[in-house]
Amino acid sequence: MPVNAAPMRRLQPALKLTVFVGGEERQAHRPLYQVVLSLLHGEGIAGATATRGVMSFGGRRSIHSLMNEVSMENLPIIIEAIDHPVNIEHAAERLAELIGEHGLITIQTTSVARHVTEAIKEG
Repeated sequence: MPVNAAPMRRLQPALKLTVFVGGEERQAHRPLYQVVLSLLHGEGIAGATATRGVMSFGGRRSIHSLMNEVSMENLPIIIEAIDHPVNIEHAAERLAELIGEHGLITIQTTSVARHVTEAIKEG
């Protein structure tokens, strides 16, 4: 009986970590979002992406926008990472210590569709 490998996708539980920091925030002269990405990389997180927001407001109720030159400073950088729950929880604890009052961290339960190769018997 020949055996063929068929690609499949299986849903696996995961957590999605989202970190919001101001684009102008710094730690030790480095942009805070770079420090956050470095920490996630160092923690072995499967992957992370940073994107820049185009408009926002926060606790101070001031609207920041690319359309308004006066308030375009400190537009948000959003860093998202998805990995196994244990990895994300550990990284989130380290990030909370790192960013303190200079950002917001959220965690959501999610599922990831991963490629799995499974042998299928013909015959």
